[in-house]
Amino acid sequence: MGKKLSRAVLFITAFALLLSGVLSVVFFRQREIAAARASLNDTLAILDAQHMDTDAQDLARQFAFATPGRRLTLIDANGSVLVDTAAEVAENHADRPEFQAALKTGSGEATRRSETTGITYLYVTRRFTDGVVGRAAMPIASINDLILQAGFILLITAVAVLLVTRSVASRWARDTAAPIEAKQEKLEHVRSEFAANVSHELKTPLTSIKGFTDMLASGMVTDPADQQRFFTMLGVEVDRLMEMIGDLLKLSELESVAMPKPDDRAEVLAVCQNAGESLLPISQERGVSLTVAGEELAAAIPPARLREVAVNLMGNGLKYTESGGDVTVTVSREGDKAVLTVTDNGIGIPKEAQDRIFERFYRVDKGRARSTGGSGLGLAIVKHVVQLYSGSVAVDSELGKGTTFTVKLPLAKE
Repeated sequence: MGKKLSRAVLFITAFALLLSGVLSVVFFRQREIAAARASLNDTLAILDAQHMDTDAQDLARQFAFATPGRRLTLIDANGSVLVDTAAEVAENHADRPEFQAALKTGSGEATRRSETTGITYLYVTRRFTDGVVGRAAMPIASINDLILQAGFILLITAVAVLLVTRSVASRWARDTAAPIEAKQEKLEHVRSEFAANVSHELKTPLTSIKGFTDMLASGMVTDPADQQRFFTMLGVEVDRLMEMIGDLLKLSELESVAMPKPDDRAEVLAVCQNAGESLLPISQERGVSLTVAGEELAAAIPPARLREVAVNLMGNGLKYTESGGDVTVTVSREGDKAVLTVTDNGIGIPKEAQDRIFERFYRVDKGRARSTGGSGLGLAIVKHVVQLYSGSVAVDSELGKGTTFTVKLPLAKE
């Protein structure tokens, strides 16, 4: 009876996740295509306004510089290609469906494989004021890549949810209903809180990106210096978004990773020194001294995992220490443990927050944390890595005096 109940719950959960995942991917793809269509239309509207006063070749160069990865074709009323940013085009385009639609109705659209480049594009066309047809295109592959990334995250989440559901369902089948109900509720709360946190954290950079692109696409920003500043800010927000997604994938990987191997081994001091070298530009930029010293010890952990721990802890020390301060990394031995200590004399962490800093997205000072960068997931990654390899991590901090993180990991077998 218990096994039947467990299988039933697992089947229902898998079906619900599959259905919601498919619907989510379909909706997301439709939204991305609609957004791409609107963006291409806006671009053509701007080009139409500039076309009368700008040479076709200059217009194409401006387009290629402003929108890398996209394609612009200018076609005269007879179908002859005046300019194409993707290739030299000799064939007549009078038979292209999007071109014919633009001649008849003023605009057109098609999704097909290009006979010129062999790439499948989303084409949008517009008949310009002087009769020339402008055609802007975006590779469907770029949209599909976004869908694949979203689908991968959904898949990882679904696998994690299924694993948790299986455990909860088995316990529910063995025990009475009451305590178990109190626990798919706790799970639902955790899932909802995590989903809410992810949505909130992703919304911030996406909102900024949307605002910058709208202003650039609308033609409101005409000064080259201002445009360059906007592009720089776009790059910062995209980097922040990519960092957050990367950290989420790391956490998902850590939660579903296989058991550690008995031959896992990392030279702790060497790994920390390597991590310190990679952080040297940040150290110099912030005017904070970074020192790594200690014993040569080998811990039972892969070097790449240990490096994640070291980079996150040392990076935090550099972020939250004022210019002229120090971050000191020490490697020592304590019984059968390798001990990694990262100490700074920075701003410190309030006592009431020290129990929560390893939670996902938890920030002591949200405003300051965002201004210094970071996804809010670094310490969560540290905790997961250390626990996965049978270690521990602790924090000791005092406001205005600094913070010490202590990581203990089993020594590698000789």
